[in-house]
Amino acid sequence: MEEMLQLSERDETTTEQPESGSGRGRGFLGPLQPESTRRVLLLTALGALLIAGVVTALPLGESGPLGRSATSEALGPAANPTFANAAPGSCINWPDNAPDAATIVDCNDDHRFEVAESINMRIYPGTEYGPDAPPPSPARIQQISREQCEPAVERYLGARFDPNSRFSISLLWAGDKAWQQAGERRMLCGLQLPGPANQQILFKGRVADLDQSKVWPAGTCLGIDPPTNQPNDAPVDCSAPHAMEVVGTVNLAESFPDGLPPEPDQDTLIKDVCNQLSEAYLAPVQLRDTTLTLIYSTVSLPSWTAGSRQVSCSIGATLGNGGWSTLINSAKGPLLINGQAPIPPPSIPEGRLNLPLPPLPPG
Repeated sequence: MEEMLQLSERDETTTEQPESGSGRGRGFLGPLQPESTRRVLLLTALGALLIAGVVTALPLGESGPLGRSATSEALGPAANPTFANAAPGSCINWPDNAPDAATIVDCNDDHRFEVAESINMRIYPGTEYGPDAPPPSPARIQQISREQCEPAVERYLGARFDPNSRFSISLLWAGDKAWQQAGERRMLCGLQLPGPANQQILFKGRVADLDQSKVWPAGTCLGIDPPTNQPNDAPVDCSAPHAMEVVGTVNLAESFPDGLPPEPDQDTLIKDVCNQLSEAYLAPVQLRDTTLTLIYSTVSLPSWTAGSRQVSCSIGATLGNGGWSTLINSAKGPLLINGQAPIPPPSIPEGRLNLPLPPLPPG
């Protein structure tokens, strides 16, 4: 019996839940839970052929409520005037690799950080932040960032809070020396745009006024976290290990100007456009010859309410256990997947493309 082509689809939606033990809910967001679906067009083996097939949803990774885990940056003692004068809505910039030179700048100019709230840790009871207390450990700083900054950013952005934003929640503090010698206990909660090598990408304007869609220019490669094999959404050079490569962007507002479309309508449009974008981006290479899969997300109600209208189309490969394959180089070549060059599947005889689908089993 001749092998036959079968095309099937399965949609699953994953809903982010608050971190266990975090002690907080979504606050004012109420029922607007951030349901975000990342779909992958998998190439499924049927007999000796490899064909476009199942659509599944994969988790978006270990991330905080703004798409990435809360992070921190120590500015250093010279930045004390910045801490003293920073207020919600202030924008802060510093030269590359020199956070000690941080200054408050006009938000219309390039900056690395937008302040959501300034917190004086002296107001908390106990000895942890007292005059003789040792500086907090890196692990404790991360914990403080989650405890203090995540709710602070939600309050600051209000209805413009996008749980799937490309911006990450972050904390600025003065560092060990200023903590011990100057007694600096102020910490700044805010937003930054993560970039390669743990650096921040410069941006202009206030986050609430920007489209926070998690999109990047075509040709951008997004890094991978080795311990978890999860994408980390930080742009990296494509010659470095990465999880996926961006092939284009779909702007839903162009096709749906009147409001958030139902997810099936989003899915139909995004899938079609992403297929076209991947073909144009890779040409003359064929996506099936790379053995990679097409990846895209839909827009949730909270993201749409916050003003986000765009989604990225990317290509990557999953491991089958919830993790992602490690890619080296662009899919345009010479691509390596987990250290090996991809082996293109056999060509599909043209006559078999028009064979009727087999009947589905009853039930």
